[in-house]
Order: sequence, then C-alpha cells, then structure tokens
Amino acid sequence: MQEALIIGIDLGTSGVKVEVYNEHGRLLFENRAEFSEQTVDSWTIAMKQTMPIEFLKTIRKRKIMSVDSTSGTILIVDEYGKPIVNPIMYYEKEVEYYNRIKNLRSIKELAELGVDVTPASPIPKIMRIMESGLLKNAKWIISPTTWILYRLVYKEDRKWVDLEMDYTNALKFGADVAKETPRWYEPLFEETGIPLDKMPKITECGNYIGLAESDLARELGLDGAEVYQGMTDGNAAALAGGALKEGDLSIYGGTTVVPKYVTGVMKKHPAIYYHRHPIKGYMASAATSFAGGFLSWFTEKLLGLSVGDAIKYVDYVDNMGDIPLFMPPGDRSPFNDPLLKAAIMRLYPWDEPREKIVGKLVLSILMGITFLEYSYVDLFEKLFNNVIKEVRLTGGTVKSKKWNSLRASIYERPVKIYSERIGIGAVIPALLKSKLFRNLDEIESTFLIPHEVVYPDLSLSNVFRKDRDLFITRWRGLQKIYGESVPTSLV
Repeated sequence: MQEALIIGIDLGTSGVKVEVYNEHGRLLFENRAEFSEQTVDSWTIAMKQTMPIEFLKTIRKRKIMSVDSTSGTILIVDEYGKPIVNPIMYYEKEVEYYNRIKNLRSIKELAELGVDVTPASPIPKIMRIMESGLLKNAKWIISPTTWILYRLVYKEDRKWVDLEMDYTNALKFGADVAKETPRWYEPLFEETGIPLDKMPKITECGNYIGLAESDLARELGLDGAEVYQGMTDGNAAALAGGALKEGDLSIYGGTTVVPKYVTGVMKKHPAIYYHRHPIKGYMASAATSFAGGFLSWFTEKLLGLSVGDAIKYVDYVDNMGDIPLFMPPGDRSPFNDPLLKAAIMRLYPWDEPREKIVGKLVLSILMGITFLEYSYVDLFEKLFNNVIKEVRLTGGTVKSKKWNSLRASIYERPVKIYSERIGIGAVIPALLKSKLFRNLDEIESTFLIPHEVVYPDLSLSNVFRKDRDLFITRWRGLQKIYGESVPTSLV
C-alpha cells in the first residue's frame, strides 16, 4: 500500500478538532481548540492551534484530507470567498420569514420528498439576507465545509469559480436527494426568489477538488495536500460509528440521541428524515430530544454530581423492578411537539438510604433514554423489514460501561463501542475515491475497530422488557397531559 497521511478536520459548534492517521489506521495526532464566536477568523485561528504544523511540513508522504461541519449553517461570500456576513448558525431561527413561506407549494412538495423546511433551515435565513440587499453582493451561498475546502484549494487572489457542495450539506439548502442524482429543487428557488446561480453544483462526498495551494494551506502545513469533498458532522459521526453499509445502525449518544440507519430505499415516516448516504444508498436519521442534556442537568444541578459519579450510584440499586419511569422531552423526533416536556413517573417516597434513592433516580433516566434509543432499533427493523443484529454506539454517553451494559440488555443484542473520532468519518469517502483503499471492508478493518463489544444480560432483559415495550404508548399518553399538538407514531 502507498504511504500516506490521512487528515480529518471536524468543525463543530464550539471548536475545531483535527485527526491525523497513517495508512495503517494508526492515530498519529489528535487535538482540539475551542472558539467563543462563530467567524471564519475564529475557525482559521482554531485550525492553526490544532494542526501539527511542523510535523506535517516535515513529512513528504501523500496527504489526503477532508472536512465536516455543522449541518444547516450558512456562509454567504463574495467572488474571492470572503464572507459578506458572519456565519449564520444552524440553531438560529427566522420565524417571521418562515411564516411567509411555510404554505408555499414547493415547501410542501419538498417535505413529501423527505426534506422539511423549518424556521431554523437555511432558506428563511437566506430570504432575510436577500431582503436586506446584502445578497446582491454575494457570489456564493455555501456551507462551512465547502468554505474550508475551497479556502485551502484556492489562492487568496484567485476568484472562486465552479464550486461544488456535497449532497449531505446541500440537503437543508433545498436539495432533492430522492433523485438518483441529487439536484436543487428548482420550484423552491422560483417561489422564494432565491437566485439559483448563487448555489454551487451538488456533488458526491469524497469527490476530488484539487491540491491545497492557498496561503492558509501553507500556514497549516497542508500545502500540496489532496483535498476531497466532505460532509455534515452528523454523517461523519455516523460513518465513524460504523454506519457504512446497508443494514448498519449507528447511534450517537450525546446531548441529543442521533440514530442513523443505512438503507437502500427511502420510506417516508414522520419520525425520521433522510440524507443520501455519503457512500451509497440513504441514511435514515433522527435528531431526538434533549435526553442526554437532561441527564447532565439533573445530576449536576439537582444532585450536585457529575454524570460519571451519579451513574456509580446505580450499584446501590438491588431491585431493578422497582424503578421510576423517565420520559424524555418530545420537542424533537419522534413527536416534534414543543409542549411535550420531560416527566418522571412512578416516583415514590421510599424509606431507603439516600444512596439507593439517588441510584434509582439516575437509573430511571438511563432507562428512559435507552428506551428512546431502542424505539429506533424497533422502528428501523419494522419499517425496512430487516433484522438488526447489532447496534454500533459512539458519542459522549457511551463512555460508561455500566450504561452500555444496560443498553445491550434493553436492546437484546450486542453493542459495539467506537471512539468519538468524527474526523475519520469525514475522510472515508475520500479514501475510496483516492484509490488508497480498494473497498469499504479494507477501510473498516483498518480504521473502525470497536474498542469494546458488550453482550446482553438476559436476566436484565427480562426485567426491563415490559417497560421497554410500553414506553412509546406511555410517552404518547404524556403528550395528552401536556396538551397535544399533532401526534405521530414510531410504529
């Protein structure tokens, strides 16, 4: 095999993370730098702080690199790639402009194709910029992934022409990913008046862009690196978590729960949305409630404990059949109901030591979040008529062995635990397109080796099965208590 350095850059909400590997899958370098504001200057400073610049400059191997970034964040730039306004983040909302367009025919048609336009989508934000008059000075409307890639390729005095945006980033900008070749959904741009000529062409993840030749590339030690199209952070995390081939299921456990299932077909369902899979097929996905975040809030604010210390109290629980039932918020998938707040059912003033009561409360939240995760295992099996033999896990909440054991027992199948290294996920399609590796099996065996496999405890499975199977029904019942909007169903 040819010698090479593989470089993945992950641009997140609060920082930049860089990973550097050799061709044998060995992690040579990993670093992260935080930033406090979202500007391209902050991004470039963070990249300079994280990149092993002197090391990269001394290595004469082939360099292959790509980038992932937050999905739905917008950059509006001039013909030299300079931003006209600061990045508009994915979490910012434009309710007024959304209300103007929400009943457009194209908005409803696009929803039927699996792409929902919301107040946080790029489209209403672009309309605000357009109405302000700033869009007339713009050459391109792009994602942060696209900006970093072309900022590395194009010299600073060169005009940005013939830009392309990968189809995972293009999705929220108004792409029709249901077609064999994804393309911009033209009726949307006609009805909103957003000029289609300011949108890059849509292309596959991993396609070659060019060599890194800019001053920034030289300053980062990336001069001469081969630059390939990247993807959104969610898709990069899914690939890094093992969601590579049809039938693979990866669940990212963090502040939110993000399940990703690889499928060859799209089957519309109110609880999920679709990306084109960065390699082949589709990625059935969901962005669920603030479940992991609720756990942190509960343990730190109410119990005065870190999450890790709080989970240790579960060892004091000696009766697994006498546990409260935690229901996560339902403001996002599967219910998408902002009125549906969290609740703890079956709470009782037990005459027991504090350690045991704390253990029960913490265990109830772990169970509720795990029931939520399992509901998507069950959904994907039924919707796609396929048996899921194992679940692949990554993210901050999978660091707890105790919780992973609970997961395997509730899922009733093995779970594979992967390191949270999103950068390698971003570069996997490039490893195929660059011909450095022959197929996905080689890539998986080289880079994606789980550091632990956890098997179910059947005695625990028997204890939790009844609550697990009634979880969605009870959760939907809670929606009525809070004041239901539009009920949906996982099954």
